[in-house]
Amino acid sequence: MAEVYVNHTENYYKCVSSASELMDNELTVSHLFRSGRFTKTGVPYGQVVASKLGIPAFSGNPRILEVGPGLGDVAQEIINALEQKDFHYTFADISYDAVGSLKKRFRGGCFSFITGDFLKEKLSEKFDFIICNEVLADFPTVVNMAFYRPKIREGDAETYFDALSLAKFYGLSFVKPANFNYGAVKFLEKARASLADGGKMFVCEHASSTPQRIGVFGHAEYTIDFAALSKVAEKLRFRSTEGGSLTELLGVQDKKAVIFYTQPELKMLYNFFKDQGTLLDQKPYEADEVVAILEQNEVCFYNKKAYASFLESRAKSLRAITGQFEYLILGA
Repeated sequence: MAEVYVNHTENYYKCVSSASELMDNELTVSHLFRSGRFTKTGVPYGQVVASKLGIPAFSGNPRILEVGPGLGDVAQEIINALEQKDFHYTFADISYDAVGSLKKRFRGGCFSFITGDFLKEKLSEKFDFIICNEVLADFPTVVNMAFYRPKIREGDAETYFDALSLAKFYGLSFVKPANFNYGAVKFLEKARASLADGGKMFVCEHASSTPQRIGVFGHAEYTIDFAALSKVAEKLRFRSTEGGSLTELLGVQDKKAVIFYTQPELKMLYNFFKDQGTLLDQKPYEADEVVAILEQNEVCFYNKKAYASFLESRAKSLRAITGQFEYLILGA
């Protein structure tokens, strides 16, 4: 029988040298669509989230919590949607550098910051809106979960037995050793206790029918079983108001684009261009657009046609990418 162990990501995020490095090392859909360029309505990701949660129409002064906010692009769009309304926005992230970057970007008494493992934090207030975007996969996952006499890695027994108790309580069964989104379930429990009456929460993550390992730079994450997550949410008496594919939520155009950090050879090009000051932002580009940008920056081509063909062959379907992600909007 395979050994049961807990997959953690906290050491990786604590050791990342800069917040921008996170964006270069890992595909983040909200970062890709922060401009709204490749959506049918031209609306940026954060603005879609704000609208779906009803934040602009909120009658009072909203208290907002975002867990794992990255560079703050989603937060900025939400703040823009509030149109000068009084609010309080709390950022929670395990990365000291990420929080430091956010403190420079968002200044004033309407912002507060939590640095540390969100699952271990004691929250003293309730929030009208909670956002957890592309973070659930970073929470601990119990790998090779089994009910019958498992071999457990040293140091992981306490988490395993807690996960076993959670699985039984929420009616989640395993036909064979499988991976269990332990941290995602713990997050829902904590978020439910922290959501004000009538409040709403948005969660979005890479999804699959059973949690699968994703090898990303410097660490591993696990996809989220949204069917199991919905079952947990129902038991916690959340009101599920909406859910489904991120493709439909955003209205993603049926286009292919070059995304430089999805493939090793493209990542090498991106690093070269970045050092040269040619491509300064990690975002989707159409193949002919890349060639045009390089020409404008007086980059010489040995064979421009072949280079354009190479980029075109490496371009990815944006709808195929977002089709791997699901979201839930939950109400208290």
